[in-house]
Amino acid sequence: MRAFWMVLAAAVSHAQWVDPDRTEPAGTRYRTFQSETIRGEVSYLVYLPPGYDTSGGKRYPAVYWLHGLGGNQRSGAPFVSQLDAAIRAGQAPAMIAVLVNGLPDSRYVDSHDGQRPVEKAILRELVPHVDKTYRTIARREARAIEGYSMGGFGAARLGFGHPELFGAVSIMAGALLDTDSVASRAELFAKNFGGSKAYFHERSPWVVVERNAPAIRGRTLVRIGVGDLDALYERNLTYHEMLQRLGITNEFFGVAGVAHEQRKFYEKLGAGAFRFYQRAWGGAGADH
Repeated sequence: MRAFWMVLAAAVSHAQWVDPDRTEPAGTRYRTFQSETIRGEVSYLVYLPPGYDTSGGKRYPAVYWLHGLGGNQRSGAPFVSQLDAAIRAGQAPAMIAVLVNGLPDSRYVDSHDGQRPVEKAILRELVPHVDKTYRTIARREARAIEGYSMGGFGAARLGFGHPELFGAVSIMAGALLDTDSVASRAELFAKNFGGSKAYFHERSPWVVVERNAPAIRGRTLVRIGVGDLDALYERNLTYHEMLQRLGITNEFFGVAGVAHEQRKFYEKLGAGAFRFYQRAWGGAGADH
């Protein structure tokens, strides 16, 4: 009986890698790639900027957007909608956006039991697949990672954990849990980290950034934003202060009147959400 439930759990987990909803939020295209890591398909949404299909050999920077707890790749639809409007208005550089399928509750780590290798699937397979499939500028300087809530946790640990891949890291209302706070969430702690504080510690965004500070300092553009009414405000502020102590220059801002509300957070930011990318890339979209 135990073997049956293990097989069933594996099947359910595998099914989550492909979003059954194949609808394409405005401006996006539903796509999949074949993953050797999970031995199956993984879905994602991609946004291609205005003029992409008629711009010949022009190449573009790319941002990987990570969703929050309980979300999926379609959670990034409002981000894409605002991005498209900003590009058309000349308020953001033309870029490719990849809305990542990070499973509903993965924390963007390879699970302790090996059943959900989310980090490997993203970094070893999705990023190379995107660079091969679309006309990206395949250099760290033209590759960014951004996430909201759990996605902010993921952006910090993947972006700072792999500074050779990402030249810009954007943490939005990051659920920047530390060892004690993650251990208090028993189900997620067991599911993702095998109940091991040591396993979490090695993958914690607090530890990862300190470990890789020499490779990040002066080379990676960083911002941290959070609603000023968000329960995560102090945690994000503390993370900002830690980066400052490490000599990692970063922009920190609060969004007035916003709690932990993704849609309202981005709406309040408006075109300001993309000034970060103007600074990061300037004329990068003209690269051939």
